[in-house]
Amino acid sequence: MFTAVRLAACLLVLIAATANADQPPRPVRVQTVSYGQQQDAVTYAGTVQARVQASLGFRVAGKVTERDVDIGNHVAAGQILAKLDPADLRLAVEADIQSVRAAEAEAVDARAEFQRYQRLGRGSPAFIASEYDKRRAALDGAEARLAQAQRQLAVARDQLDYTELRADADGVITDLKLEPGQVVAAGQTVINLAHTAETEIVVDVPENRLPDIRAADAVSIRLWSRPDHDFPGRVREIGALADAVSRTFAVKVTVLDAIDETPGLGMTAAVRFARSAGQVVALLPAAAVVSLDGVPSVWVLDPAAHRAVAHPVQVSAWRGDGQVAISGGVPGGAQVVTAGAALLDPAMPVSAWAGAVR
Repeated sequence: MFTAVRLAACLLVLIAATANADQPPRPVRVQTVSYGQQQDAVTYAGTVQARVQASLGFRVAGKVTERDVDIGNHVAAGQILAKLDPADLRLAVEADIQSVRAAEAEAVDARAEFQRYQRLGRGSPAFIASEYDKRRAALDGAEARLAQAQRQLAVARDQLDYTELRADADGVITDLKLEPGQVVAAGQTVINLAHTAETEIVVDVPENRLPDIRAADAVSIRLWSRPDHDFPGRVREIGALADAVSRTFAVKVTVLDAIDETPGLGMTAAVRFARSAGQVVALLPAAAVVSLDGVPSVWVLDPAAHRAVAHPVQVSAWRGDGQVAISGGVPGGAQVVTAGAALLDPAMPVSAWAGAVR
């Protein structure tokens, strides 16, 4: 019985080979097997954020007279963002200037009086020690009042400068809470500024994946607006408190290399956290592995014979990105069929596809 079955199978293969003998080789897509150290990796989607997001406000109270920016504007450090009415503070500066002049005149007079009395000398019959001490105290008091007036003038000038709200760094305006004519209090947040000096990607990671994030020795970032390039990253911070709704932890990843064009805040990026696992494997598309008699196998192209030969392989891991890691079964450099493997048979003439891969 068994012998009859084997004879029938051999006859079918012979018939198929005879039928396919006159057919031209069918092109198949192949991939060259390349072994390397295995990496365990997880990928999460995140959003682009500025590392520093400052809430700006005037340091004095007043009425808004100008607003020179809009949401989304890029601003430079020192650029004026808004202004308050400076009339009252300008009057205060002028008053303090007059106070300084009066204090200077008083100090000059007190110094002259003291110096005249000092020139009498202690040997003069007209010299009175108590009067000397009084004139010395008057001079010290006049000089102290002059210094106080000068400090008050400096404060008044600073407050006048505070009527102009300036950007403390290069950045992007993300929120505005003021309009011309509005009266604002000192310290009230009126503008939110996201600094563009350093951007980072924020991803939400479930708690069971945090050990993978901490153990990662390679972090790469791929912006969805730049899918052709990977940027290296570094985990800057792992949140200490889970989100109350999603129960995930916020992981902040700093972009290490300068990006040619500053990405827009809120853009989406994919962050890949990888760590070396020590095992040497080759990565193939999952469609390349088929089950032959219950054994995971791949079809290896024999260019000389224009045939594909099945090889059992040792599967190390089925990855979540559409690839499979194999640890053996085919030699490095072999060409494995990656598309249509389930439709192949040993008698079918095949050749490597020479066209473009889409």
